Amino acid sequence: MSVFKIKLQTLSPVHIGNGDELRQGFDFVVYDKRTYRLNEDAILQAKQSLLRPDPNGRYPAPGNLLVELDYRNPELFRYILRGFPRSRKTDARIKPFIKDVFDRPYIPGSSLKGALRTSMAWTGWKEINPILDRSAIGRSRSGAGQPLEKKLFGPDPNHDLLRALHVSDLFGLQKAGMGLVLVNAQVLTKRSAGSPIELEAVAGDVPFEGSLTIDDALFTSWAEKELHFNNRKHWLEELMARAQAHSQARIAELVTWFERAEGTEDIAGFYRQLAKITLPPTQAFIQLGWGSGWDGKTFWTHLQKDPQLFERLVDEFRLHRAGRNTPSRHLGDPFPRSKRAAMGVKEGIAKPIAPFGWVLIEMEKT
Repeated sequence: MSVFKIKLQTLSPVHIGNGDELRQGFDFVVYDKRTYRLNEDAILQAKQSLLRPDPNGRYPAPGNLLVELDYRNPELFRYILRGFPRSRKTDARIKPFIKDVFDRPYIPGSSLKGALRTSMAWTGWKEINPILDRSAIGRSRSGAGQPLEKKLFGPDPNHDLLRALHVSDLFGLQKAGMGLVLVNAQVLTKRSAGSPIELEAVAGDVPFEGSLTIDDALFTSWAEKELHFNNRKHWLEELMARAQAHSQARIAELVTWFERAEGTEDIAGFYRQLAKITLPPTQAFIQLGWGSGWDGKTFWTHLQKDPQLFERLVDEFRLHRAGRNTPSRHLGDPFPRSKRAAMGVKEGIAKPIAPFGWVLIEMEKT
């Protein structure tokens, strides 16, 4: 086994969801421009005398039982976030960050491994040179591209190259909610912004640590007879270099996209800074989680080499909600049309201030 220590530093807000939604009044409340995550059990126990149903038989939400003095009692709250939702609705929702049983945020190893897999697929394409046609994509939207992945990595899970790669979950924050902020997000096009999205995110400049293991036994001569991995062993030996090559190509495209969009000067500047940095061979920029976008999770430019096939895929899988062939949109238009961004207030105006998901990772042999 080759074992490496993985150090990860967030560079922009990172959101990796757990699939749930938090509801105002039931899971969180806003007080003094901060978001309080409720300890429902502690509140209900402390407020037993107030638990009376209304005429319709409904009991009050835990958050509605609190008075101003309660916000000085930390036992009533699991953690507190800087920031608050823009939505004033009584049923406002927040997308929570994934956490352990102690409410400590962590980076799932599966998220990092998925990002590494994408970078290996993109950089390894020219080496394998798979045939790109309609049959190579498959018919299922959820399983699109799997025939191509099998050509690149192996025909089934037992013969998949990444069977040799093991990535642990990454931890580093020792207190509940530490490092998390409430982020107001929006989906942007070059000319407009979508509806607000509220979510928990790990702020920039937060460290995490974990481990990465490469199973060398799967590259021995006896294993090669069955697995046929050795012609791609260098993919794993070049993990950081391949991840950085993929990210550099994406960053160059993202600089151009945000320079041409309206009101996104801060994000364009962020990407220009990344583009100027030369990293050592042990490090790479990677984008994780919510906001990494279509180009960060697929074969990206390789699928677009055949414009007619690509347009067919966009249409068949309904990747463009409004359709491509409309008066305002045309076949061959850039895809995807939108990006996700964290919003901030400058001079009283909400503006995009940061992209989501960018981290710096480092592999260190142990």
